Amino acid sequence: MSTKPPHRIILNFQFSILNSLLSRALVITVLLAIPIVTPLPVRGDSSPEIRLLLDEQLPRVVVSGDSILVEMWDKGGWQPAINRVRSVGFSPMRGEVQLDGAAIVAPTFRIKPRNGMLRYGGRPFRGYLTVLINGGRLLVVSQMPLESYLVGVVNGEIDSSWPMDAVKAQVVAARSYALYQMKVQALYYDLKTDVSSQVYAGFDSEDERTREAVKATRGQVLYKDEDLIQTFFHSSCGGNTTSAREVWGMAQPAQDGVYCGECEEAPYARWNLPLEAGEIIRVVKAFFPGVDEVSSMGVHRRSRDGRIQTLFAETGKGRVLFDAGEFRKEMGYRRLPSTSFSLGMSGDRIILTGQGYGHGVGLCQWGARGSALRGMDYKQILRKYYVGAEIKRAY
Repeated sequence: MSTKPPHRIILNFQFSILNSLLSRALVITVLLAIPIVTPLPVRGDSSPEIRLLLDEQLPRVVVSGDSILVEMWDKGGWQPAINRVRSVGFSPMRGEVQLDGAAIVAPTFRIKPRNGMLRYGGRPFRGYLTVLINGGRLLVVSQMPLESYLVGVVNGEIDSSWPMDAVKAQVVAARSYALYQMKVQALYYDLKTDVSSQVYAGFDSEDERTREAVKATRGQVLYKDEDLIQTFFHSSCGGNTTSAREVWGMAQPAQDGVYCGECEEAPYARWNLPLEAGEIIRVVKAFFPGVDEVSSMGVHRRSRDGRIQTLFAETGKGRVLFDAGEFRKEMGYRRLPSTSFSLGMSGDRIILTGQGYGHGVGLCQWGARGSALRGMDYKQILRKYYVGAEIKRAY
């Protein structure tokens, strides 16, 4: 691995020791096994079901709809609890879920629409919802067929007005990622609805082009050597994608770095981020609460494609190293678009100059758009970014 020589920025100040920051890890205690239920058909969609975490750690949940059927998990099966209501609420009670307004408690409730769709948090949802208890608080999980889910993913990740082959490429990548997660997850849900999984924008984001792309690629996923690929993707790579090994220290099939060259029109193709010295201090102290001064910081190691892997800071206790991905997370993903940047100074401010948005592994979404505009079809696009991958039907 080639490493560029470190460069440094002098910070002309010192700071006192602050109270140590406590990191908290969310520990999930499994209180019950969630039953695997028969899929609720949505417009003839018979694809596998996916479970999406909508919310957690809630003190109360309210679901509404035109006509609601509520079932509770009791004695190893679903039993009717209440029928033909327009709104229903749930609260935690002594380690179980209580149906508001009724002397009914259970570890899990399932809410089905008798017609139309359910509404939760002001948004409509396909399929049905499950309310569960965990650690004295409530979780809300949406369950629906995978193909129906994908129609609501497209405009959460890209723009459905892009060339159709770019949209289809995104659908196949999103289906592969979702199906992979469905096979490895085992607790309350398979995916979240935000960037920690892939963004589900929901029913309100659906349109004819999203439905067309999902229908045209139904069941298509990416394999490498007979194994389903955990397909990663990101907004824009800045010119070259990178490998999962370079970013996360783990090999991922068909996801080595490749030349892209098609994402120059992306909003974050090139960017500058000015930072006050105090913001750098805050981040360094989040990793090393006990340091008493910082005199300089810079790049310790880059990947072969130029992305920063490790940063360093010179402190009163010596040099400390910290992961660039964790630095970006602490800064905020939107604020610091990628780890592909250099450092400079302008007056008393630090200037980060970089390219691309996201981790850089797998499909470059803006690169897919550019490739489609140049005449590549979605299969060619997928093979470009997932080298050696095969497109197969999973169902």
